[in-house]
Amino acid sequence: MKVILTKDVDFLGEEGDIVTVKNGYARNYLLPKSYAVIATPGNLKTWENEKVARDRKIAKSTAKAEEQAKIISANIYEVIAKVGDEGKLYGSVTTQDISNAIEAKTKIVIDRRKISVEEQIKSVGEYHAVVKIYKDVKAEVKVVVKSEEEKAEAVAEGEKE
Repeated sequence: MKVILTKDVDFLGEEGDIVTVKNGYARNYLLPKSYAVIATPGNLKTWENEKVARDRKIAKSTAKAEEQAKIISANIYEVIAKVGDEGKLYGSVTTQDISNAIEAKTKIVIDRRKISVEEQIKSVGEYHAVVKIYKDVKAEVKVVVKSEEEKAEAVAEGEKE
C-alpha cells in the first residue's frame, strides 16, 4: 500500500515522503496514529500543493537549528558529581546531566535522547558529546566533570577576591 507520511517515522521516512508499506502496518499503525494518509490521487495533489510550504518550514527550522548549534558549541559545560577515591564517580554522568547543564547555561532545551557520548563518563575530566539538534544539524560540546570539592574550592576562592 502506498502512503504519504504526515510525520517523520524512524527507519521509514520523513514527513512528505511517499512510501510503500504492508497493508497491515499502514492500517494498524500508521493510519490510526495519523503518521500517514493513503496515497490517493486527491491526497497526492494536496501533497504537491503543500510541498512548497513544507520546504519553507524545513529551511526555517534548519536555520534555527544551525543558530542553536553555534551557541551550544561555543560553550563548555560543567557537571558537578560526587567523587570517591582516585577521581572515580559514584555512578556516572548521564546524558540527562549534560542536557541539564546545556539548559542551565544557554536556556536551550535539548532532549537527553539527542545527546550521544562515545564512552560512559565515570571519572573526573574532560569529555566530548554530540548533540543532534535537527535532521542533519549536530553540535559537538565539551563537558567538564568536576567533583563537589573542586566546586567548593572555586567558590571559596571567589569569595576571597
